[in-house]
Amino acid sequence: MVLVDVLEEYLDEAEFRWLQWERALEAPDFTLVETAEREERLLAYLEGLEDTDALDMVVRPAFDSEEAPRISAAAHALLGLGEVDEVLVRLRGAGAPARAAILRAVEVSEAPGLGTRLLELLKLEDMALQAGVLEALAVRQEAPMEVLARFFTHEEPRARVAALRGAHSLPEELVRRHLPALLDSAHPGTRAAAMEAGLASGVRMAWEACRKDVQAPRAHAREAMVLLALGGDEAEAALLVDLLGSAELRADALWALGFSGRVAAMESCVKYLAVPEVARLAGEAFSAMTGLRLEGAFALPPGETPEGAPVPLEEEESLDADLTPRPEDDLPWPEVAAVKDWWAQNQTRFVKGTRYLLGQPFSGPVLLEALESSPMRRRHVLARELAIRTGGQHVIPTRAFTWRQREALAQARGACARLKRTPLAATLR
Repeated sequence: MVLVDVLEEYLDEAEFRWLQWERALEAPDFTLVETAEREERLLAYLEGLEDTDALDMVVRPAFDSEEAPRISAAAHALLGLGEVDEVLVRLRGAGAPARAAILRAVEVSEAPGLGTRLLELLKLEDMALQAGVLEALAVRQEAPMEVLARFFTHEEPRARVAALRGAHSLPEELVRRHLPALLDSAHPGTRAAAMEAGLASGVRMAWEACRKDVQAPRAHAREAMVLLALGGDEAEAALLVDLLGSAELRADALWALGFSGRVAAMESCVKYLAVPEVARLAGEAFSAMTGLRLEGAFALPPGETPEGAPVPLEEEESLDADLTPRPEDDLPWPEVAAVKDWWAQNQTRFVKGTRYLLGQPFSGPVLLEALESSPMRRRHVLARELAIRTGGQHVIPTRAFTWRQREALAQARGACARLKRTPLAATLR
């Protein structure tokens, strides 16, 4: 096999492995260990492309592709070869889909000096580019607060959200100057990002804004529901339980309730195990709180579905149906009778007034354990809780390569040992 054939095979495999890795990062049935195994194979092929012979043969031609994972793999290879200037030129000239793919490679690249070069792009008069670069810098955790603060009032909502997410927590002066208006924004993403930054800053007005969004749910109230679940007590759990009465909000409310860890949430999940539209979400939430793994006798056999279950995507015939795969489509179907029987035998172990995670009373070490062992799609929220509870000091980059995540978890271990068990709302000023 001639060299070009070998390199094309490397690129083909890198494209496929990149897609598989991205899916694993959002999967409900992959752990950090399992994702690392996929990642190892991806990195092997990416390394194979970091060869000067590959540049003109396969890497540069890959940018003509319409496949995002292929462009991401090519951009990562260019960065690995030190071609930072070329990647940034391509980034500036790319259309929206290709630009997003290049930025994804930028987010996870270890190319020396890349963060500094990205900061220079924020000076350009291209709002879409500024927003994308801010998002990449937020993932890389490389944007200084004085830079981020300039974008809190940016006319592009995506830039505001990225800046707030990159800030994690705010100095008191920025809280006074910007937070009230951001919490009152008409843009739901801006409000949600401001709530999170405000909570990490220990500010009660962010909590009140969160409750307000949940009590009068507007579009995209899902994020406010999650924050309320993370930071509240029995009263906040009851607010979320009430939302289950709305078929439109039910899925989002179940997702949030799974992070509340309250007995009322567990009881509500049990009630919805037999409702096909949300049964798997209810089972996932119940499992996360109680520690019961939905496998073996507690799940239906693979390929078996309950009566009334939605039609699988591959069998959907409606031309108007959304055929985009969702992470929850890979969740197991609960064996309702078995789960209910388990709950009847074990519910006395769970005490009202206590928050549970993985079947254990919530604590810093338990949160760390959950970050190390929970399904990948739940870890994004758990990492946000850690960032909030540590005032933005410990941010786990849950969409970066797993070795970076492991490093951040190791650095957070001491802080987790000192975390208070009290509801977050009780710690705010």
